[in-house]
Amino acid sequence: MNPAATAAALLTNKPNLTLKELQAEADRLGMNPRDEDLFWAKVREINPSLCADW
Repeated sequence: MNPAATAAALLTNKPNLTLKELQAEADRLGMNPRDEDLFWAKVREINPSLCADW
């Protein structure tokens, strides 16, 4: 699964995930920097309030 799809699936299955929980999940997945950027871009797209100051 690509990073954007992973982020979308996480937020669809658990819409109340906190930023800390998402960070733990990203760390667990062991993504390279490019994939992690794509992951967080999708998180911001789906729920901008989680990353309001980014």
